[in-house]
This record gives sequence, C-alpha cells and structure tokens, in this order.
Amino acid sequence: MITFAESQALLERLDVADRAHRTERCDLRAARGRVLASDVRIDRDQPGFDRATMDGYAVVPDGDRADFDVVGTVTAGTSHEGPLGPGQAVRIMTGAPAPGGTTVVPVERTSPLEDGARVQLDAAPAPAKNIAWRGEDAREGDTLVACGTRLGPAHLSVAAMAGATEVEVFSRPSVSVVTTGDEVGASGKAGIRDSNGPLLDALMSALEVEVTRRHARDQEGELRAALEGAAAGADVVVTTGGVSMGERDLVPATLAELGYETVFHKVQVQPGKPVLVARRPDGALFVGLPGNPVSVLATAHLFLMPALGLFLGGWRPASFDVPMAGAYEHKGRRHLFLPASFEGGGVVPARWNGSGDLIAAAAADGLVELPVGATFAAGDPARFIPYVGHALAERAAMPPRSAR
Repeated sequence: MITFAESQALLERLDVADRAHRTERCDLRAARGRVLASDVRIDRDQPGFDRATMDGYAVVPDGDRADFDVVGTVTAGTSHEGPLGPGQAVRIMTGAPAPGGTTVVPVERTSPLEDGARVQLDAAPAPAKNIAWRGEDAREGDTLVACGTRLGPAHLSVAAMAGATEVEVFSRPSVSVVTTGDEVGASGKAGIRDSNGPLLDALMSALEVEVTRRHARDQEGELRAALEGAAAGADVVVTTGGVSMGERDLVPATLAELGYETVFHKVQVQPGKPVLVARRPDGALFVGLPGNPVSVLATAHLFLMPALGLFLGGWRPASFDVPMAGAYEHKGRRHLFLPASFEGGGVVPARWNGSGDLIAAAAADGLVELPVGATFAAGDPARFIPYVGHALAERAAMPPRSAR
C-alpha cells in the first residue's frame, strides 16, 4: 500500500500518449465548464478611453472658479469633438468619454443656471476626479484568463470584454462509468439504491466531460462484457465497487485481460483505501473507485479528477488552506479526507458514521485533509478541497441524530 503523496506523484507522471493536449475552438456561449487551452488576452486597453464614472459635468478647472459655461452633452457611446477651454463644461453620463483636461463633478454637487447654459458647482473642482483612466484596468495584450482555467460565468464575461467570441479549450475526454454489485438496484431489504452513478454523472457534467454509464452484477462474464464495452471507446473507464479483496471483487483480475497494467492499487487514505488506477499502452486509463458512496465522492476528487486533468492540461480540483474552527486531533492510521463545512469563519469536520454516510457528506461543503497524527488548534490552517460543482454553503440538509 502506498502513501497519498506517492499516489499523487504517480498520477502526475502518467503518460496518456496522444490523448493529451487535444484542443478545439469553442463558442463562448458553449464554453462554461470547459478548461481553457490558451490564454485569453485583451485586444485593447481597458478602459479604452478616459471614462466618466459618475453622472455630472466634465469641467476644465479654472483656478477658484465654480461656475462654468455648458457647451454640450456627452452620453455613453458618444464623445465631445474638439477641446474644452478653461471655464467650459459638458454634461456627461456615466460610461461616456471624458474630454481631455477635464475633471468630473457629480450632478448632486451642481446647480444648472440659465436653462442649462451654465452650471454652478458647490465649490471649485479638484482635478482628475471621478474618471477611470484609459488602461488602468488592463493594457492591450494583458492575460485576463490563463490557460488551465475551468471556465465559469465571470471568466466568460471578461473573455468577451477582451474581444473573444470563441476560446481554445482542451477536448473533452470520453468517460465510461460502470457501477458494479449485485446489491445495487436489487429489491428487498438487502438492495441498495444507486447513488454512485448519479454522483459521477453530475461530477462529469460539472466538468463538461462526455460520459456513458452502465451497470454490471458481480458475475465474471457480465462484468468482463461491461468493462470490455466501456473500454472500447473511452479515454477513461471508471468503476465503483469490486476493487477490494472480497471473493466477489472481480475488477482487478479482469483488467489484465483487457490490456491494462496496474499503476497502483490501495492507497493509505480514508475513505477509499482500495482505489485502483491502471493504464493501457495507448494511454487510456482505468480508475477503480470503492463502492461506498462517500468513498466514491472522496476518491473522485482525489484520484479520478486528477486523472481526467491529464487530458485537460493538468487541471486539478481547487484546494486551499482554511482555518480550523475548533481543535481537532486525527488519531487514525490513514491520511483522512473528511467531509467538512464552513461555519463561523472556519472549517468544521463532519460528524459522520463512516464511508457509507452520504447524508453527512452531502451536508458538507467539501473535504478537509487531515494527515496521520495531525493535531489542530482553533485557527490552525488545514487544506480544504471544495466539492466540484457546488458553491460553498449550498449543502444538503442534515437531519437530527440522536447519540448512541
């Protein structure tokens, strides 16, 4: 069994051959969730001109003078032709170009005179006020969205501001999911509803990855047929269940027959120790996740998504340090990734009933990393991985639980 750090190093070095770095052009309207393959650079200064930031009057200061001759009006999308002289002003709207040499006085500090031909200010104007200067946000050629970014609404908006109508993105890897187990979908008391399939469908959808899904019972012929069909056209085959050491855990033995070579099997993590990653010579990958639903949720973030990132320019799920809301000591013997929530400015590990407790995991915001032997005081930083596809605090409900 290898350590978590060793597993991540092996994942980073995996060669997916010519399946990596495939790119395509994508219209901005269809690019949400895609991973950017080349920087988006702005094609002109932003703002492109000295822009008024308030409604009012653009005036040319003239010593202590507080009354000005109004010689025109500038609305957004228009400009004033010719220079203004000392003591002259134009009525100006937010977003309009400010004539050279002017300062903008807010309308609430002014009083129109002589039917608008003149304007009285409440005081002599200070120079260079209420103007966004050309290029102060960005200069022509600056990168606004970097290669490797998974595109969200704000990225697409700023890309449009940069002049892009389409972007270069990494081509989506094709993923085939095979859920396994006689108990999944079976009727009766021993039957288990399939929560893993919808989870993986939704995670792949959040990444805009193409996915197909099928189910196989724990029967050697049926499992082999399902895996063979899944592997035929997929860059990545993902299974849930069947990767541990039970006599019905048939996945590892089937892989070699399908041309996969094991990269690693079993990692010193909780939940998800039995996780399995394998590779074919042509660069296609296999990621075998455990069957318990929280194990699937955790190992999808820790192993499956970094594997998919090999096809997406090295993209990985976001992670960052956050303060612990209270003291915590990890007494276990495996590197723990525990569902956790943000509460009161810090992260609170969930009280859960183990890797089958999807209810507690869905009521969390992500996974907090707790190394073996780690001891945290309140305020100490801990690594946090938000759930992909969720916004913080968009949690499921946590029902009340009685102590045992």
